[in-house]
Amino acid sequence: MNKKNKSALIGGLLAIIVLMAVGYSAFSTTLTIGSSANVSSTWNVAFDTTKTSGTSVITPTTGAGGSTAPTGTVSYGNNGQSATVTAALHQPGDKVVFTLTIKNTGTINATLGDATLSNASGCTISSKTCTSANGNIKFTAENPAATSLAASTGTTTIKVTAEFVNKSGGNTYNATESASVTVNVTATQA
Repeated sequence: MNKKNKSALIGGLLAIIVLMAVGYSAFSTTLTIGSSANVSSTWNVAFDTTKTSGTSVITPTTGAGGSTAPTGTVSYGNNGQSATVTAALHQPGDKVVFTLTIKNTGTINATLGDATLSNASGCTISSKTCTSANGNIKFTAENPAATSLAASTGTTTIKVTAEFVNKSGGNTYNATESASVTVNVTATQA
């Protein structure tokens, strides 16, 4: 073999070895990506249980010719998931408006559902109204003022009105009548 052919053969073999080394390293390299993530969120949509009195929560209106003002109370149960309102009314035209605050202190946006009434004491529920046994007191619940609550800071209100119904036809009424109803609002993740 001549010297030129030997050099070409050795150069070719070296080129093959270099290509094999590069190919091996390219195919044998493993890319490993490692990471972990923790998601921490809280769900807390409830009535503001600190708001139980004052004209921003309970607003009574005395009916025409009445000398005794109507009264109302608010209490909360089930970790703020329900609010019970009670009204004592005396004559037609008496009214108590309850303004209940709902807040989202969780870290997830919430969508509110319609208000519902339950656990009536002294009245019968029909849809969003509750009428006392004697038919004198009628509770009416409105839907929440806003349908969505931002995470951590979202608030809205719901109004429940208790009124002494002015019945026509000379119907009589008790001097004082009391009734209560529980207000519930549902929320889902937005």
